[in-house]
Amino acid sequence: MKRRIIMLGAPGSGKGTWSKIISDARKLTHIATGDLFRRELAAETPLGLEVKSYMERGALVPDELTIRLVEKALTGENAALGFVLDGFPRTIPQAEALEAILAKHGWKIDAVVDLAIEEDVLIGRTLARLVCSGCGQPYNAVSMQPAVEGVCDRCGGEVVRRGDDTEETIKKRMETYHANTAPLIDYYRERDLLVTFSNEGPPNEETRDLLFAIIDGDKR
Repeated sequence: MKRRIIMLGAPGSGKGTWSKIISDARKLTHIATGDLFRRELAAETPLGLEVKSYMERGALVPDELTIRLVEKALTGENAALGFVLDGFPRTIPQAEALEAILAKHGWKIDAVVDLAIEEDVLIGRTLARLVCSGCGQPYNAVSMQPAVEGVCDRCGGEVVRRGDDTEETIKKRMETYHANTAPLIDYYRERDLLVTFSNEGPPNEETRDLLFAIIDGDKR
């Protein structure tokens, strides 16, 4: 089934985890902005060199450049079969730019999933986050550890703690989220695309089935 899905949620709400679950189960392309940045940087493409110039100055990558990276990913052959957007859009202007990109292909977003979670739960979960240094597969020291400690189930890479996951940086990310990204909830609600999914507990078969029912339109 072709589906075009956006995952919304505060930093640490589980966008990466659920995006991978959905994309793997439904054979959709998982488009994560963080992965796009890393890929372009590693390949030293012209876009990657532009990203690098901002990162080296400690500056935010501007909307215009992020949009170009996402558009490049959306023009890939696999994206035509459906995709899950993880980490984009983050602002209203990015959402408007995405609509224009999709319109070129005659595409529309099918569902926007807002992962709802209490802030104290989110902070605790984020402080326990782990990630594979090879493929980017997310884990959690409390609720979702790899089968073998320190070894990724998917690729065998090293599973590490993210160095930027501190309480201070989490609170700064939350401030940025409330100022720039939270308005997208009303933006997509007004377009009758928003579905809310409570993500308080760890992923399991029951919560996975519930989320799939929601994105398929059975329990909006």
